[in-house]
Amino acid sequence: MIMLDGRMGEGGGQVLRSALALSAITQTPLSVHHIRGGRSKPGLLNQHLTAVRALVEICGAEVDGDARGSSELTFVPGPVQAGHYSVDIGTAGSVNLVLQTVMFPLLLAADGPSSVVVIGGTHNDASPTTDYLLAVVLPRLVAMGAKVGLKLDRHGFFPRGGGKVRLNTSPSELSPIEVVDAPVDVEVSARALLSDLPELVGTREVNTFCRVLEKPRRIASVEHIDKPRGPGNVFIADLRWDGGCEQVTAFGSRGKRAEQVAEEAAAEVRTFLASGAPVGEHLADQLLLPMALAGGGRFRTGPLSLHATTNIEVIETFLPVRFLVEEVEGGVEVSI
Repeated sequence: MIMLDGRMGEGGGQVLRSALALSAITQTPLSVHHIRGGRSKPGLLNQHLTAVRALVEICGAEVDGDARGSSELTFVPGPVQAGHYSVDIGTAGSVNLVLQTVMFPLLLAADGPSSVVVIGGTHNDASPTTDYLLAVVLPRLVAMGAKVGLKLDRHGFFPRGGGKVRLNTSPSELSPIEVVDAPVDVEVSARALLSDLPELVGTREVNTFCRVLEKPRRIASVEHIDKPRGPGNVFIADLRWDGGCEQVTAFGSRGKRAEQVAEEAAAEVRTFLASGAPVGEHLADQLLLPMALAGGGRFRTGPLSLHATTNIEVIETFLPVRFLVEEVEGGVEVSI
């Protein structure tokens, strides 16, 4: 049994999510203590508990400590089973973090096609959005040989949640990926996504974004969500070039000016373009586990986040791989 301290590194849910996926894939029993011990509210939240229970169903695991607020968990996995699964977080907790545990890449190792429906929050300011998974993460996984599809059926914002995402997978063998060339001739587009909010909010955001980056107004649009389930606002900027894509997200909230939302997004776009790296901070974190399971690969990114270095530590605990992180101009190169 592998024993992990949930306070390691960034001390958040990433330790648990990566460890659970690796436990199931390698068929190695796991015990985690001090779960999310680095957070102000430690222990299992709904989205973590939902991920645990989904994995119990998928691999017939024996588990102890699967209760809201629990700080300790023992997980003894069985064989991964293909099937059709449905998961409801019950809050606006992130569906994408649950999918991260299931999709990256547990069900790719199953013995047949599978599908998962997850209900909860699709656009949360503390996790990747479903739009980000669709635009940035999935293309890289597909390039590695993953047979995976994702569909956003319904948006879900905090605090109402109720978003719905569908995942489909087939057994896949991952191959190493190499993403090191600097983006060239990057095209920028943007959209202000509104749920049950007035048009003016989005108009102010796109006008500010285009003004700050000195882009023509036609590159940005305002989109309203059909059949909204409560208010929500996310500003999304897509950066595309031959061979890659990055996405920047900024969230609106009560009392936050629309101009501030757009300025945050514009600043992050500038930072990414200035780095010259083809892999953004969040994608770097998402590529580590698939790359380890592929047994090799290389990418260039900006400075690694504590989230990513923690993920590396967990992965190296389960798998016979070692990541090499070398400093290069503007960031680092990560390889196996």
